[in-house]
Amino acid sequence: MLAMCFQGTDAISEINTNLLTVFIGLVALAMLVQAIALVVLAAKSVKAIKGLTEAVDELKQKALPLIDSATQISRTAESLLSENAPKVRAIADNLLETSDIVRGTAQHFEETLSDANLRTQRQVARIDGIVTAALTATVEIVETIGNGIRGPAQKIASLVGQAKRFAEGMMAGIKSYASR
Repeated sequence: MLAMCFQGTDAISEINTNLLTVFIGLVALAMLVQAIALVVLAAKSVKAIKGLTEAVDELKQKALPLIDSATQISRTAESLLSENAPKVRAIADNLLETSDIVRGTAQHFEETLSDANLRTQRQVARIDGIVTAALTATVEIVETIGNGIRGPAQKIASLVGQAKRFAEGMMAGIKSYASR
C-alpha cells in the first residue's frame, strides 16, 4: 500500500490514502484484539498458577507428615531388621541342624524297627517250626497207638491226652512268649 501511495497521482493517491488509513485501522484493531486476548490469557494464567500454587501447598501440608511417618517407619523397620537379622540367621541355622538331627534319628529308628521286625519274623518262624514238630510228633504217636495193641489202648489214650495237654501248654507258653 505504501508503494502505491508513492507511485500514484492525486486521484489515485486519495483512494490509496483512504485504503491505507483503513488498512492501518484494521491492523491497529487486530493488535488491540491481540492485546486484549493476551491480557485475558495472562489473567487466566495468573489465576491458574495461583490455584496450582495453593494445591501444591495443600499437598505439601498433607504429604509431608505422611512422608515423615513413612521415613520413621522405614528407619524402624531397618533397625529391627539389622537387630534381628543375626537372630533369624541363628534360628535358621539351628532349624537346619535340628532337621539334620531329626532326619538321622528317623533313619536310625527306621533301621532299629526293621531289625526288630526281622527278629520277630525269625522268632515266629522258629515257634511255628516247634509247634509243627510237636503236632507232627503227636499225630505220629496217635497213629502208632491206633495201629498198635488195642488192649492197653486206655493207658495209651491217657498218655496221648497228657501229651496233648502238654502240647497245648507248650503252645500257650510259646504264644505268650511271642506276644511279648
